[in-house]
Amino acid sequence: MNLYGNLQDEVAMAGMLYGMNPKTIVSIPAGEKINFGKAVFLNAEKSALVGGKYNNKAVIDLSAYTTASKDIVLTIKGVEIEATTSGTIATDVAAIVEDINEIDGVTAVAGTGGDAGKITVTSDDSSDLGVKLVYDGSDVTSSKVTATSDCVYAGVAVFHQNAFINSRGCYVEKEAVNVMEKGYVWGTLASGVTPAIEASAYVTAAGLFTTESSGNTLVGKFKSGAKNGSNSDTLALVSIE
Repeated sequence: MNLYGNLQDEVAMAGMLYGMNPKTIVSIPAGEKINFGKAVFLNAEKSALVGGKYNNKAVIDLSAYTTASKDIVLTIKGVEIEATTSGTIATDVAAIVEDINEIDGVTAVAGTGGDAGKITVTSDDSSDLGVKLVYDGSDVTSSKVTATSDCVYAGVAVFHQNAFINSRGCYVEKEAVNVMEKGYVWGTLASGVTPAIEASAYVTAAGLFTTESSGNTLVGKFKSGAKNGSNSDTLALVSIE
């Protein structure tokens, strides 16, 4: 099986180190599958790595929904909760919190005092909640759901020859991940990104490299433009700083 393509046709493999410049690499256990050449993040407990800056917390604001007989559809981790407003916020919130707590791996708490009418939801395993809220037929997620992440950027997953075991091409859960904190590495670009040399390098919540600053994490500078990598990846050489 030609897992990594034909390297005479490509520049590098995702996560491949470059040059003899000083490097800082640490080992951290994987909490899930980790792909080479992508940014990785410490989970909420700071005990293992995950492959994205997952929104593991959310505050859902239902305080304005005081009209009776309106439909609410709340989706969390792919599970839909349907409710019809009674006109009494406390009653509605209590019922919805009870339903949310039936979802495996999720904890919900009703707000009190100034936060009455709000629900705080937490993922018990640091995974993404994927919250969506529809009220009276309209998607109000952007205005009524505030999602946040406790995951913290840790570095970039470095290629390791163990990937050739069973042609898996990644780190697997509980395996020690080599994480570059400083140095040159070939990183995987987000779709459509064409960086200029010396442009600031950011990583998205999905761990991909971009030139876009908004909502992303600054990690260093690009040292090449977009290049063809193995396994159909589009890569760029990045100085992680």
